[in-house]
Amino acid sequence: MIEVDEFDGGPWAQASLRIASDTLSVEEISDLLGLRASHARTSEGEPAFTVWMYEPGLAPSENAVDHLMILLERLRDCREALARLTATAAVEIWVSFSPGHRQRSVVLDAGALELISSFGIDLVMDTYPSPKHS
Repeated sequence: MIEVDEFDGGPWAQASLRIASDTLSVEEISDLLGLRASHARTSEGEPAFTVWMYEPGLAPSENAVDHLMILLERLRDCREALARLTATAAVEIWVSFSPGHRQRSVVLDAGALELISSFGIDLVMDTYPSPKHS
């Protein structure tokens, strides 16, 4: 996971698949998808739940659209499993980014939007402002 402080005003991005389940363990989600979690945690409170995350592993300096498209490519063979998971778990694609000082906002063209829609998963755009320099 990216630490926001790492980039000192430069652009950065990250995309991930995030699954929160109160019925499945990290191992069960991994087995169902055929993917190992990049990060996972299990709460011990009430109600107990598992948070499972998968990131494609691109460098944070790559643009947000590339992160998203690589993630969707890696999830291509998981469509049926993801559809089953959405019935009992919160399943979301997260794109977190900061445009930095020189980069404009993220543009998702019609093809990218159609591809995202084909997965039947919500997309969360998690934006961070560029730090101001004095």
